[in-house]
Amino acid sequence: MHPRRRRFSASAALLGLAAFTGSSPAHAAAPPVIAIASSTTGTSLSAASPGLSFEASDLALPGFANGNLAAYLKTLGSSVIRIGGNTVDETFWTSTGAPPPSWSIATITPADLTALANLAKAGGWKVILGVNLKQYNSASAADEAKYASAALGSSLQAIEIGNEPNLYSQYSNNTAKYFTDFQAYVAAIEKAVPGLPIEGDDDAGAANGSFQNAFVANESALAKPDIVELTNHNYPLTSTTCGGNPTIAELLGTSTRDEENSAAQEVTAAANKLGVAAVLDEGNSVVCEGQQGVSDVYAAALWEIDDQLVTAREGVQGDYMHGTVLQCDTAKPLFMYYTPLCAPNATDATNGTLAAQPEYYGLAAVHAIGTGQFLNLSNPDWANVRAYAVRHSNGTVTVVLDDVQDPATNNTSTLQLSFGQSFSTGSVFNLTAAALTATSGITLGGQSVQSNGTLAAPKTTPVTVNGSTLTVTVAAGSTAILTLG
Repeated sequence: MHPRRRRFSASAALLGLAAFTGSSPAHAAAPPVIAIASSTTGTSLSAASPGLSFEASDLALPGFANGNLAAYLKTLGSSVIRIGGNTVDETFWTSTGAPPPSWSIATITPADLTALANLAKAGGWKVILGVNLKQYNSASAADEAKYASAALGSSLQAIEIGNEPNLYSQYSNNTAKYFTDFQAYVAAIEKAVPGLPIEGDDDAGAANGSFQNAFVANESALAKPDIVELTNHNYPLTSTTCGGNPTIAELLGTSTRDEENSAAQEVTAAANKLGVAAVLDEGNSVVCEGQQGVSDVYAAALWEIDDQLVTAREGVQGDYMHGTVLQCDTAKPLFMYYTPLCAPNATDATNGTLAAQPEYYGLAAVHAIGTGQFLNLSNPDWANVRAYAVRHSNGTVTVVLDDVQDPATNNTSTLQLSFGQSFSTGSVFNLTAAALTATSGITLGGQSVQSNGTLAAPKTTPVTVNGSTLTVTVAAGSTAILTLG
């Protein structure tokens, strides 16, 4: 706990914003000053920054593309769905009706790709489609890519070859064999669909680890890299089922934030060597399907906002949250506690009728910020309140103040915003809930996600501002999204 904070009742948490009126009383400590410059970081928050990732086996579920998922996609704007995950190695593709092999848990057919195309077009999203590499068959992968291109057309952003190949036994200690096989897939897909974009290497390890370093070196040796995106996965914490002991305090703590910042810098640096985009195409809060009581509560929404903004600010061009469309709270490994969406009951799962989970609100908040360039800032209170500033194309600036403190043991935070320019108008809305452990009662600008997947525009409150300084009070466990013009 910060020594300045005092205990209070969570139900008393309020957020206030007021114009800076001069010096504080002599007995009160001056609030920390967040200095927001007019200069940009050179990085941007784009519509495609917050995306979604699903298991390949989900394509075979009858309700995946036929329920209300498209509405939830539209609510988040226009981004990218990545189809991959561990089950990309356990799904069998056939365009001829061939019987599935013993290793397969699901079969994908041209009809499933058509349904995926309809979903993408209805939601206005692009698709990254993973093909099976672990069960080596470059001809089958090329055939799937051909059908995917025909079905999805311009909605198909890229083909992903394999999933976490650094964990395959045949490649973990043989990066040369991996690159040889990767190139064979690239050649087969290029022959089947000339010019179809490829991404890789979808590494589960550190972006500057030996496996990816070898891949980047091999790609650099080509006349031109044959990938358009360099992809990595990132989960900052580990669930108890895999030997960890994650807590809400750890999820919202500085160590997790530092890890995410470093991961973003590493994948961006590696991608820059090839002149391609850096993308975290799969990730979430806690690896091994998440942690109940940590990944599926309101704290994860606050974490989501910080994770998305810190990775985008460091140059990552997409951060896709892995999740599921299965019935909520069903058995691992196919159900993930960190999922932004899930079906309330078995009938809903069959029909594809999904409900928004706490993390979805974090994604919706990021979408509501809008697109633009990150501004440089300094924040002495960053351990308690994560601050970001985005300048939009119309010249307005949105400041995000993500107070990750527990409202059960902390009061409001008062901060002074000092800008490198003057403003005359302002408005604010907030992401709030009663407690970090809440699973319901979450609102964004006073609005809740409806059962049909829609979310009304946030209700804003005017902010009186006249000049280049503003004093802001933010409730613990809430996010203030303030736009100035």
